[in-house]
Amino acid sequence: MGGIQTSAAVFEYFRYTPSLPAAAAFVVLFSLTTALHTYQIARTRTWILLPLVIGGYCETIGYIGRILCSLQAPNFTMGAYLLENLLTLLAPALFAASIYMCLGRIIRATDGEALSLIRPQRLTTLFVTGDILGLAIQGGGAGVMTAGSLADFYAGEKVVIAGLAVLVASFGLFVFVALVFDIRMRTAPTTRSSESGLDWRMDLQALYIGSALIFVRSVFRLVEYSQGNMGWLIEHEWTFYVFDSVLMLAVMVLFNVLHPSHVKALLQGGRYFEKGGWRIVEAPVEKTGGTEDV
Repeated sequence: MGGIQTSAAVFEYFRYTPSLPAAAAFVVLFSLTTALHTYQIARTRTWILLPLVIGGYCETIGYIGRILCSLQAPNFTMGAYLLENLLTLLAPALFAASIYMCLGRIIRATDGEALSLIRPQRLTTLFVTGDILGLAIQGGGAGVMTAGSLADFYAGEKVVIAGLAVLVASFGLFVFVALVFDIRMRTAPTTRSSESGLDWRMDLQALYIGSALIFVRSVFRLVEYSQGNMGWLIEHEWTFYVFDSVLMLAVMVLFNVLHPSHVKALLQGGRYFEKGGWRIVEAPVEKTGGTEDV
């Protein structure tokens, strides 16, 4: 199988032949949900989901790379491997950025700034910065792996592990902040939270579900890289599809259905998709105070 070999050890790109039907299926599935997200953004201008959409395109291209790897088996090339590995590794960090920005919008839409541990504008900046840091570290690790030697691959793996750890820690803190806001809002709801028509409880539940899916996936990849190139997880392809592919597809579909355009419309006016449906509604401008977070 394709990889890097020295007299002492071998780094295999894959320790199995990637399934062509499975990779092709996820190219189609990610293409469909990403195309729908593109349409939803174009109609509602919900730009906070732009990172998620970019991540969807990364996933789609990544699985195209996996198809190439399947066709190359057993003589895998570094280019196809890196295309698949890098894009599917980094895409969830882009999903996370959209989730972070959604919480800031929910807090502002309910006039809940006083109930949040961190001001919405700072919350978005803090967690997106942490997300970018984790993304940069993972990307840097992947870049080290392209140097081509066995030592470079192992060094790159350690850097990727550090980036995944940053992402997991950031998610843990984010969920804590969201839970504190949730509990405080349920205990002492603001007037706007009950009068605005915003179902903030369902919106938070969507963020919790999305966060949990990305968290589980990130822990899986962290354990996978920690086990090394001869670990049990990396030897069994089904674990990748169960704990990465399916979970990330679920995140994309979740926000297709529970699209946060209504939160943006409540703050700025404009079009939004009704929850659980595809009817577009025009909302009047009813903007709260404060600056707009991106």
